[in-house]
Order: sequence, then C-alpha cells, then structure tokens
Amino acid sequence: MKNLMKRHSYFFTLVLLLATTLQAGEILVATVEHKDKRYFVSLDVLINADSERVYSALTNFNQLSAINPAITNSNLIYSLSDTQHRVEVKIESCITFFCKKLVQVQDVEELPGKLILTTVVPEKSDFDYAHARWKVSSEQGRTRVTFDSDLKPSFWVPPLIGPLLIEKKLRDDALAVVDGLEQLAQ
Repeated sequence: MKNLMKRHSYFFTLVLLLATTLQAGEILVATVEHKDKRYFVSLDVLINADSERVYSALTNFNQLSAINPAITNSNLIYSLSDTQHRVEVKIESCITFFCKKLVQVQDVEELPGKLILTTVVPEKSDFDYAHARWKVSSEQGRTRVTFDSDLKPSFWVPPLIGPLLIEKKLRDDALAVVDGLEQLAQ
C-alpha cells in the first residue's frame, strides 16, 4: 500500500510539474492531502494579473462560474454588511465516470488586506465541514494568490481509490481557478 501511495504521490507531482510549465502564472505551492476523511488544499501562485481585478473576480459572487468551469451556478443569497455575505455555489464534479452535483452554502467574510474567509453552512451543503482562506496581494507587478482549504464531504467516498481521485480533482480544480482568475483579470 505504501508503494502504491508513493507511486500516486510521484504521479501527482509529475502532473503538477507539467501543469506548472503550461500555466502563464507561476505555481509556488500546490498540495492536496487527505487525512481522517478530510481534505486539505494549499495553493500559492503568482499570476500575471492586476490584484484589484483578481480580488473583484473572487468577490463577484453571482459570477464565480467565470473562474471555475466546475461551478454551474453561484449567487449571493444576502449580505449582512459590505463585508459579510451568504453565498450559494452549485458545482458539478466528475471523477472518471462518476459525476455528482454538489451544493455549498458559504458564509463569506471580506477582511482588510484583500483577505477572504469562507465557512460552509453544513445543514445547507453537501459538506460536513469546510473552511477556506483566500489572500490576494500585489507582488512585483504580479498578483500573489494564496488559498488554503480544509473540507470534509458529507457524501460517501469509496475507500482506497476514492481519496486519491478526489485529491487529483481538487488539485485540478484549484489550478483551473488560477487560470480562470488570470484570464478574467487581464
């Protein structure tokens, strides 16, 4: 089993290196880990785009599908203030032949310094738990985006191969978001 995990880890590293060379931006960190039915995603990238436009794309809650093709619909449910929102995101995600429609209702908080925190509302979502942190900043004429997420699906994931496939899908989706942000912000 350890050898299988090492081979999969090597494969994902190879795919990640290939994806890095194909992207216009520079991927500094892109990891997905699985532990105790939870998934941890970390992404740190430099992209060729204006930071204000990147932040604007991330906070355009009715148009999140423009930055991620897996999002089929997103909408701002309500705002408590200029910086606190409830957002619904619908996702259609396919892993090999298995497709699933997922819903995430998130409480989103915009903090000073272009920091965005999201917390899933479990009773309205297909996740028992999910937190994410986005940080957007200017860096030498480019934009640095850091993203960290910790999530636990409420749906059944087949043991052994399921977590590996979900890890790959989460990584692919994260890289697609980077591409989408860069394209939108140009």
